[in-house]
Amino acid sequence: MKRFYPQKKNGRFYQEDQERPRWFLSTISVFFKTLYRDYFAPIGSEAAQWIVKPSYPEQSHEPIFTWLGHSTFLIQVGGKNILTDPIFGSVSGIISRIIPHQIATNDLPRIDYVILSHNHPDHMDATSLFDIKRYNPHVKMLVPMGDKAWFDARGFIDTCEYMWWDTFEQDGLTFTFLPAKHWSQRGMFDKNKSLWGSWMIEHNGFKVYFAGDTAWSKHFKVIGHFFKSIDVAIMPIGPSEPREHMKESHVNAEEAGDGFLHLNARWFVPMHWGTFRLGMDNFKEPVYRIKAWWELNKEKCADKVLKISKVGELVHCVRQNMMYLSHLKSKQNIKSL
Repeated sequence: MKRFYPQKKNGRFYQEDQERPRWFLSTISVFFKTLYRDYFAPIGSEAAQWIVKPSYPEQSHEPIFTWLGHSTFLIQVGGKNILTDPIFGSVSGIISRIIPHQIATNDLPRIDYVILSHNHPDHMDATSLFDIKRYNPHVKMLVPMGDKAWFDARGFIDTCEYMWWDTFEQDGLTFTFLPAKHWSQRGMFDKNKSLWGSWMIEHNGFKVYFAGDTAWSKHFKVIGHFFKSIDVAIMPIGPSEPREHMKESHVNAEEAGDGFLHLNARWFVPMHWGTFRLGMDNFKEPVYRIKAWWELNKEKCADKVLKISKVGELVHCVRQNMMYLSHLKSKQNIKSL
């Protein structure tokens, strides 16, 4: 099986299996349909049940995961602290946060690394990044190719950018930037001028895959081929609907499950659901769908773990005779569904 790489034409990245870009009017239509749905069917206090008061150790040698909402995780392993795609508030005044914001940047332990999957505002949030820099001035930023200039211009002192399959090693950790099927854009005229992707984090044989944002593509099988025995796959499960609009940018829960099997990982940790109003999915629909998929594929997943965590919940993964334990009974799904 061969590795594949992004293509570039006229200063913009693309990949061979991408269809034409999403239409602006279609995006606007989905946005207003979502607002209409939420006005007549508000979520109310239900979302508040999905957050617990976080309590982080200063560091951990064994891997610990804390979901901080959307695609933001605090990963603590090898005595280092890693943040993924940090966003602690709302995307904008229009796209509000559903799960309440209770994560204070100054309460986090020292952040050693930040990894970014792409530059969309819900993954590369300026306010959150400035707060991280304020409390962690020497934080190491690992970003896709084309995004380094943004950080350099804003006073981040240690930023490196990567193409797919590039590797960075430090402090006993190995970070590899890997393919995904998505796109990038922050302004009106910069679509796909920077790359997008996923990440593999390795420490002492323990492998964590962070999928970022992605549609269905061959990259899951390719990554699974080159990285054997992935321990944890952090996978997006929404937004899923309307499918004709989302399918070129986002996997649904079922596709995320199939991607997990192609990766041949041990733990499935869902993300990118419920935090913001980004599609037509009902609040907990992605979670119901991944649980239903898991039940349908229980034989294939017999030796695997589905861990649906709350925001702020601390999850320990301890290697012990090739089995992984959790003091939070991670083999059990959230009972409040």
